[in-house]
Amino acid sequence: MENRTKSVPYNNDAEMYVLGSILLDNNIINQLVGKITAEDFHNPENAIIFKAMMTLFNDSVKVETISLTEQLVRDKVADIEHYKTYLIELLDRVPSTSSVDLYINIVEEKAVERKILANMQELSNDILTSKYDFNDILDKAEDTILTVIKKRRTSDFMTIAEAAKQVYEQIEGYVGNKSDLTGLNTGYPLLNKTTLGFQKGDFIILAARTSVGKSSFAINLALNVANMNKDKHVAIFSLEMSIEQIMMRIFSYQANIELSNIRSGHLESDELLLLSIAKQDLSKLNLHFDENSSTNIADIRSKCRQLKQSNQLDFVIIDYLQLITLANNRGNRQEEVSKISRQLKILARELDVPILALSQLSRVIETREDKRPVLADLRESGSIEQDADLVMFLYRRSDIESSDTNEEESLDKTTELKDKKAYQELILSIAKNRQGPLDYIDYHFYGAYSRFSEQKVKKPISVTKKKARLAKTKQLN
Repeated sequence: MENRTKSVPYNNDAEMYVLGSILLDNNIINQLVGKITAEDFHNPENAIIFKAMMTLFNDSVKVETISLTEQLVRDKVADIEHYKTYLIELLDRVPSTSSVDLYINIVEEKAVERKILANMQELSNDILTSKYDFNDILDKAEDTILTVIKKRRTSDFMTIAEAAKQVYEQIEGYVGNKSDLTGLNTGYPLLNKTTLGFQKGDFIILAARTSVGKSSFAINLALNVANMNKDKHVAIFSLEMSIEQIMMRIFSYQANIELSNIRSGHLESDELLLLSIAKQDLSKLNLHFDENSSTNIADIRSKCRQLKQSNQLDFVIIDYLQLITLANNRGNRQEEVSKISRQLKILARELDVPILALSQLSRVIETREDKRPVLADLRESGSIEQDADLVMFLYRRSDIESSDTNEEESLDKTTELKDKKAYQELILSIAKNRQGPLDYIDYHFYGAYSRFSEQKVKKPISVTKKKARLAKTKQLN
């Protein structure tokens, strides 16, 4: 059998045609800026010439054989006489520049192929030497391909006429939209009004102190989105709760049965029937759970991409941000969370879906008299508030209102906890909204059923000093 050695991908004729075309028409360089670099030429001579051409172009000097030869001399290129002859040969290769676009694409494509080949060879070595674990290898492979794809998709500037036409058509679509929503229906009218629905490509933060109910609120949003948008798919990454724990909350919500009864198994026959009906209804929803409870951002990104490629991703929920890790991180935790936040924002844009990440609030809030959260309270915040398109805070009304009247109301509410219909008054504050107003919305949280009920009538917020509680604290001390 004939032993054939395959060389790396390149097309020297195409490279020469592009360089010759530039000598004939300097305007062609404008088509190459940001698209092709000297490194994209495989032939070293072609790479040296193109580099010299770009130097002249950037200095506003006309690119021709004489000026190019002088630049090659300044670049201290050896065997200058050879290059003088080669430049003449380049001109002779190009009878017309009419086909230059075709040859530019060939040069670019061959450069991309060589880059993929080099990266795959490096990846092969990493696999053979066990340099990375399995998930890191997968993520590196995906990143290699996606980086190349992004390079290939580098587009020219869009004129204002093209941009105006595109956005005008989008606005016309909004006008015909009777639901007044431009994004995913959250199932909550006031939240929809403030956000116009969760928008594609948005990175959303839902933050609260521990045990306030942010996980339950996220579950409510997941179910609402799946129910209100029947053809939409929701992916849930729960890094804190198991799928079993999540499903118990979902069953409690869907069947309207106390969570404690579901967990203990103390269920009447009619409640078992309700659970059976809930199971049938839930099976129709497009909800996807991460079985392995991935905590690594690379793993989360990989799984989201897989769902997107299968047309099974429209909304992502991550519970919660501070539990995500970054492979091979060498910085402090705040820098790590900032990098993760940025990567989630980029992922939302890449996949063109809203990503909702739950977040903890800093304990500093507990030391303040006014316990209403602000953006600076985001735990290990770093760039979280900068990256997020929408930031929502969830907090108890009783934590910020503590006048004597509210103390009495709080005591009455504590007594009422024995009632199955007991609820807590929670406030959802929209602290950042890149494309809409800042506002707050009142909710009743029925903890026994993991259910949030949005209130149509907004109650005023009255932040007062906690006189009674401070007095009690002094007595105890």
